[in-house]
Amino acid sequence: MVAGQRSPRNSLIVEILRDYGYVESWGRGVRTKIIPLMRLHNKVDPVFHATEDYLKTILRRKP
Repeated sequence: MVAGQRSPRNSLIVEILRDYGYVESWGRGVRTKIIPLMRLHNKVDPVFHATEDYLKTILRRKP
């Protein structure tokens, strides 16, 4: 995720999000938006746990 994976885990969800303007392109949001904004506002990095079956993302509050 942090490296900018360019293949979506669920292409149907990505297509819907793109149609509604929530996604610009695949593989850019984590590196360019989520991580920098979490560092700016909460001073912590998000935590990603990925397996073949699921992706768990933890967005922590300020310590």
